[in-house]
Parts: sequence; structure tokens; C-alpha cells
Amino acid sequence: MQPRAARLPTRALIHVRTPTSEFDATIGNVSADGARLLGVPDDMLEVGDTLEIVVGNYHHLAEVRWHIDDTCGLAFNTSLSALQIATILGSQHIH
Repeated sequence: MQPRAARLPTRALIHVRTPTSEFDATIGNVSADGARLLGVPDDMLEVGDTLEIVVGNYHHLAEVRWHIDDTCGLAFNTSLSALQIATILGSQHIH
């Protein structure tokens, strides 16, 4: 079993796009392989949904792995680079 990647706490504001909607949310923590998303509007996401998070010029595809209340866990389709993680950690506003 592979060790779990380090999760870095943040309160980065991001934009989320799904095939049917768009909304703003907050990343609560991030690792190279996934993130915890906070502030998800009611009934916007289901487990298994594919979405795109937008931070600056970066667009990351992810799958919803779990969802409880207004929080969900994401698994990125491809691992984030150190630069992409730094961009998320440094995000102060919605782009």
C-alpha cells in the first residue's frame, strides 16, 4: 500500500465547472492527488461526478470521491506539479 500524500491546509478560493453548472468554492486542503472542497452548494455534486477546478491559468480535472453536506473529496485525474500546488496555496481570490 502506497503512503498517503501530504495534505497541505489552505483556504484558497476557486471556481468550479461541471457539465451542467458553475460555482465558487474553497479548497480546505490539497495534495498532488486530490483536495477537499468546502462550500459546495446543495445538490450541485454527486459521488462520481467529473468537474474542473480553475485557479489562475490552471484548470484541473477531478472526480468527486465522497460528499457530505457542503464538503467533498476530490481525486485529480492527473497529479499536480509542485508549481500547480504552489499556485493553489497562493490563491487569494477567484479567477
